[in-house]
Amino acid sequence: MQSFRHALPRIVVHWLAAVLIMFLLATGALVLAELPNTAQKVGNLRIHMILGGLAGLLIVVRLVLARLHPAPVVAAGEKLGHIGHVLLNAVILLMAASGMVLALQSGALDAVFFDGVLPEDFKNFTPRQVHGLLSRVAMGLIALHVLAALYHQFIVRDRLLSRMGLGAR
Repeated sequence: MQSFRHALPRIVVHWLAAVLIMFLLATGALVLAELPNTAQKVGNLRIHMILGGLAGLLIVVRLVLARLHPAPVVAAGEKLGHIGHVLLNAVILLMAASGMVLALQSGALDAVFFDGVLPEDFKNFTPRQVHGLLSRVAMGLIALHVLAALYHQFIVRDRLLSRMGLGAR
C-alpha cells in the first residue's frame, strides 16, 4: 500500500529549502539591494552567497530525492502542480547560477572571501539584472504555490498539506 505522505527526507528537504529561499529572497530584496557596496556589505554578501549556494544544492537534492522516493497518491490538479514545481525548481537553480556568475564576473567572490574590492555597483552587470528578475519570478511562483496548497487544503479539502508533514495522516 502506497503512503499518503511524501517520504521523510523529501519533507525535510522541502521545508529546509522553503525557509532558506524565503530568507534569501527577503534579505536580498530588503537588505542587500539597499546597502551600498561598501565594506559593511561584505559580511551580508558572504552569508547570502553561502546560503544561496546551499539553496541551489538543496534543490538538486530535492530532484534526486524525487527520483528515489516517488510522490505518493496523486492529488487533484497534480499535472498543474508538477509544472509549478518544475518552474520553481528551475528558477531557483537559475538564481543560484546567476548569483555565481555575478560573483565571478564582478569580483565579489574575491571581495567577499579574500581581499578584493566590491565593484561600485552590481546593477551594471547583466547577471545581477537576471538575478533580480528571477527573484521576482520566484516570489510570484512561491505565492502561487502557497495559494494552491491552501486552496487544496481548505477548498478542495484533500488534506494536501498532510502530504508535506503538516496535519494528521
